[in-house]
Amino acid sequence: MNFESNSLTLKIWDRSTIEHTLETAISHVSTKANAPRDLVKVTRSGPNLFTVSVTGA
Repeated sequence: MNFESNSLTLKIWDRSTIEHTLETAISHVSTKANAPRDLVKVTRSGPNLFTVSVTGA
């Protein structure tokens, strides 16, 4: 896991935990950035690699 400013990069190996892990990451980034969850996006950046970040909207 890597956290830089308003984004978080995760490598998730267990497919059964992807949804729960991403929901938790969205909440974490939203809280850290003091932004509504609506402005948080998830991007799949590789096999098992996801980036959760706040959009500029």
